[in-house]
Amino acid sequence: MTRFASFSGRNPGLARPVLIFLVTLLSPLAAMGQNLLSNSNFNGSQAPWLTFGSVLPNPVASGAASWTNAANNDNIMNGSGSVDTVLSGSLPLAANAAFGVRQCIQLPGAPLVVTDANYAARFLAPTSNPVDGLANATVEVRFFSDSNCVDFIPGAGGSQGYDLLSPTLNDTQWYEIGHSSFSPSATSITASSAEVRAFVRTVAATGSSYQVYFDRIILSLNGTVAVELQSFAVK
Repeated sequence: MTRFASFSGRNPGLARPVLIFLVTLLSPLAAMGQNLLSNSNFNGSQAPWLTFGSVLPNPVASGAASWTNAANNDNIMNGSGSVDTVLSGSLPLAANAAFGVRQCIQLPGAPLVVTDANYAARFLAPTSNPVDGLANATVEVRFFSDSNCVDFIPGAGGSQGYDLLSPTLNDTQWYEIGHSSFSPSATSITASSAEVRAFVRTVAATGSSYQVYFDRIILSLNGTVAVELQSFAVK
């Protein structure tokens, strides 16, 4: 992921040309590597992210997910936060019980030929979690032939997870999970929509609940790198 740090110029006479230069620099990058997800940094709210729990044939699971500014991976933006995700359900939970947030998007220019995907999320797992490795933080992408994330294209999905073990459990340290060049098939697929999920999942039967904060969830396609302008100021 390409990040642009805050910029501050001290010569008022340079403000206009510097601004023009940065806009010129960013425009082609944004066109090539736009993060397709909305509100990926959870700035001020959780919308448009929706909650979900695993259903049959996987174990039925429930929990809670809500916006918070108690934990925040990108401290530049005022009002930015993360989504506080708890997998609880009816304990004990069987393996592959999951709860988290999801976002469905219609792909630009759909139907779109997709050769590869760059998807990722940042997570923080506080030390209040059990140190047993029986759950993990997971990010997942899935592609669909329709525009509403209903008709899943067989095999066109992937996920990356990180088990909640020490020293992963940390009240301040964020970790990134994802895949920068995921190929949804041996060649390519033609898709109209995609869904990205960030969730807490059990990897074995457990009698515990688990809490994870998610932030900076991204998706870009076909060899591009998601670009995000975090802060900009000219003085």
